[in-house]
Amino acid sequence: MNSGNDSRRSRTPGAMAFTELASTNLSETRKFLEETFGWRFDSVQMPTGQYLTFQNPAGTTVGIRPAQKSEIPGSTNYVRVDDLDEAERNVRKKGGQIILPRTDIPGMGSFFWFKIPSGPVMACWQDTKEP
Repeated sequence: MNSGNDSRRSRTPGAMAFTELASTNLSETRKFLEETFGWRFDSVQMPTGQYLTFQNPAGTTVGIRPAQKSEIPGSTNYVRVDDLDEAERNVRKKGGQIILPRTDIPGMGSFFWFKIPSGPVMACWQDTKEP
């Protein structure tokens, strides 16, 4: 998750916006990915704690956040949408279950998590509208 002003990222609705990893040890995960793939992460202080971001030259973004106590470490794919409210209505209409309601990240965007009827968890992401 980076600020919404990076021109390398696709703005196409339906495209993967980014992948987020939930980790029980951010520094260990960071070290592994940096040493294995040569990635370099930036650190952003969020209300929930430290958040690490990496963006490759093609614009693909990976974020790492602390896993919640009841959460199994894993990854979540965020689908870019133009209208988060409409996306939520469509998810519900098609039988999806909202498991984390809309969350606003000032200056970046908003998201919600949902469970697909067959089980996988995904998320929708809407960039903050530019003034």
